Amino acid sequence: MIPPLCGQAALNRNGSRRTCVLDADHPDDHEDLNGWTWQPPATVLERLRTVWGSTHRIAWTGSLWVAVHRDPAAPWRTHVEPTPDQLESRLRQHDTVRPAEPRPHP
Repeated sequence: MIPPLCGQAALNRNGSRRTCVLDADHPDDHEDLNGWTWQPPATVLERLRTVWGSTHRIAWTGSLWVAVHRDPAAPWRTHVEPTPDQLESRLRQHDTVRPAEPRPHP
C-alpha cells in the first residue's frame, strides 16, 4: 500500500505553486518534487509574529502572507506577498520603525 502524500502547498517567489510530496506524517520541513523545501506555515507564522507582532498583525491565508500595520496612519499599512521572505523584505523596505530582532539564547 502506498502511504498518502502530505499535499501541503506553498508559493515560490514567482507565485508558482509547490506541493509537498513527502508522506502525510512527515515530521520536518515540506519538500516538492524538485527538492525545494519550506517550513510549515505555523512555524513561520510564529516567527513572523515574534519579530513583527509589536508593529503588525501577521496572517497566513493558506496561500498568501499578510501584514497589516497596527497604526492606521502608517503610510504602508498592508503588505501581501506569496512568501514569508518577500513579506519580511517588504516590511523592512517600507517601515521606518524596525522591531527588535530576537536575541539568540546564550
